Amino acid sequence: GRTFAWILGLKDPRFVLGYASIEIDVALQNGELDARSNNSSEVLRRFPDALKPSSHLNLLAHLKIPREAKDPEFDHLPQLDTFVQSEKERRLLGLIRATRQVGTPFLIPPGTPKAQVQILRDGMSKAFNDPEFKKLYLKVTGDEVSPLSPEEQQETIRTIPRDPETVGIFKHINGSQPLPPR
Repeated sequence: GRTFAWILGLKDPRFVLGYASIEIDVALQNGELDARSNNSSEVLRRFPDALKPSSHLNLLAHLKIPREAKDPEFDHLPQLDTFVQSEKERRLLGLIRATRQVGTPFLIPPGTPKAQVQILRDGMSKAFNDPEFKKLYLKVTGDEVSPLSPEEQQETIRTIPRDPETVGIFKHINGSQPLPPR
């Protein structure tokens, strides 16, 4: 939400913390909040009529992860990138996308023999491609399994922007202090 507020240039945004998503949705429906951010699958799960003209929701922008991903229900919305005004903002979105896309990486120590690394990679791929695992995952989470391969994850991590300016803005936006000026 703070990233959207900063990139969209919202004036004096205030953030409500400490509430669960369901509570925030109720506050939004009751007009107690002006906006919120959420992932597209959650929007459709909680508000099945969100995309209908009669919906009480006004969807403003979308941050696709990865940027090239297709999301037919939301492809009519502008990408958050549309509102970027500088290269530093573009790098910030790149950092945010990379950290969100990777999810929770599985790390092993440097110097682990390549054969052992390959065994772990093969095992992870086999687990995520197992039809029974996919069914159970869908049942438990309500989402489809969409893991990155270990190679894709490694490449995404390798390309994360690490320059001090981008990392500083990322920390500031993800902190508790007021948003920085654009």
